[in-house]
Amino acid sequence: MRWRLEYTIDTDGIRAALARLRTRAALSLARSVVPQDAAAPHDDEGAHGACTDVWFLKLDGCVDHMLAADFDEQDKPPRFLDRVNDPGRLKDYLESLLVSRLDEDGIDRRKELNFATADLVRLILWRRPRGYPWDPRLEAVIRCFVAGWQDPSTGFFGADYLVGGRRLRTVDLSLTFHMARYLEGAIGCWPQLVDTLFAIRDRRYPNGWLDEIGLTNHNNYDVAVLLQFGWPHMRPDQRRRADEELTRLLDWCLTTAISPDGEVMARAVGESLPESYYFTIAFLDTVGYFDPRRRNWTKLDFPEAPALRERLKDRLSILPQSDPMVRMAYERLRRADR
Repeated sequence: MRWRLEYTIDTDGIRAALARLRTRAALSLARSVVPQDAAAPHDDEGAHGACTDVWFLKLDGCVDHMLAADFDEQDKPPRFLDRVNDPGRLKDYLESLLVSRLDEDGIDRRKELNFATADLVRLILWRRPRGYPWDPRLEAVIRCFVAGWQDPSTGFFGADYLVGGRRLRTVDLSLTFHMARYLEGAIGCWPQLVDTLFAIRDRRYPNGWLDEIGLTNHNNYDVAVLLQFGWPHMRPDQRRRADEELTRLLDWCLTTAISPDGEVMARAVGESLPESYYFTIAFLDTVGYFDPRRRNWTKLDFPEAPALRERLKDRLSILPQSDPMVRMAYERLRRADR
């Protein structure tokens, strides 16, 4: 529903989504009635759940389950992936997302570009889900696409818009984070990327670090990961600035975002509770708060870290244990023990 409202002018689709939400809300209020398709682990194409017929939303709703080591397709192979399991079809699909032509069709493709690239880079390059017969030629296609997509002047990835016959480029924190993170830093133009990252510090997401409410651990995690991968390529002045910014973000996290008993108090708009714990823990893990071996940006020590880690574990224990974000948060906390 949020995607349709924020990224499309499809009034029929908006009304239909709203009608489905109202129906499900009424059924849930009855408590004893559960929609059959909502309870189904997989739909007819092997997608997890059946709450949308929009392909990229279905893909994103499945990706964390398909990446899990214990993913069970329950005799329903993910046939919905067949749509892009061909070099030509994959290339055409990805290129179709690069430029939004709002005057022509009223669709902002930024969200689909973000979800589809982040999900397909992982699934194709990491060969997930296990057992799915990905065409081996797809790796070259997706790596070529990513290399051509990066803007050499800014180092960033972004959604483009055709306005009045002019193609306007954007810098997008989330898109850039995903490509850097899932390619393990194997992208180019790092000095330019870091300069751009600092320049957009006070702008609104997705073209800056700030959400509607200000700082968030979700965006701070993205920033920390980019600084981590960019560190070996930074100039001395960039490293000094990175130290300053990470110190500031960590101080905000510890004093504002987390209560003394380990409760996450600051959540990004639209973020679920498991997501808020995952991104908070992921940020702390990335900056080396729990593990001094990952603390290459500072000489600071954090003697209170073990106690906070245990409090965060306690908080995770009351969240749904099957949620992929909860499972990934536990894994982050366990890393410091290795």
